[in-house]
Amino acid sequence: MFRSRVPTTAPVRGARLLPNPEGLPTLDLVVRRIRDEARSDGLEEGARREREAVGPLLDRITSDLDASATQALEELPRVAIQLASSIARTVLKREIASGEYDIEGMVRETLAEANVGRGTCTVHLHPTDYAQLADTRFRAGTSIQADEGVPKGDVHVETPLGLLVREALGAVDEIERRLLEDLP
Repeated sequence: MFRSRVPTTAPVRGARLLPNPEGLPTLDLVVRRIRDEARSDGLEEGARREREAVGPLLDRITSDLDASATQALEELPRVAIQLASSIARTVLKREIASGEYDIEGMVRETLAEANVGRGTCTVHLHPTDYAQLADTRFRAGTSIQADEGVPKGDVHVETPLGLLVREALGAVDEIERRLLEDLP
């Protein structure tokens, strides 16, 4: 309880608390109602301010995400080509290292591309590849030579018209280059 002075015009002979008449709000109820209204108003004002502050931020984030998605979609074909080429190079290197490739077929294809017919030509191969073809017969005028300067898996055909080089890894690089050139 607390004490307070109430000014009066006559001496006070006694005081008592009267029950709240029906329908009149008590001080507690009035204070609670004012507090609830203030809280509700404060929550609404806080939410409004939050929307005002967050709205531009969300707009900027959305714009940034849209720009990033657009850029990613534009880069996707280039990245896919580079990834596929990298995988092809890795597989090809592994196949060459393990000797799991058709050197005879590669030599025959390269000879056909040389377009010398029955003319003379010399095929230069890595010594390991040469050893695999030691007993293989090719057309007359074609000789096979071991050449340390030729990488394993590559075929060099020397003709009267010039040198035709078939590089296994170079083919992957050329395919990648052409695919990238064809991109819009």
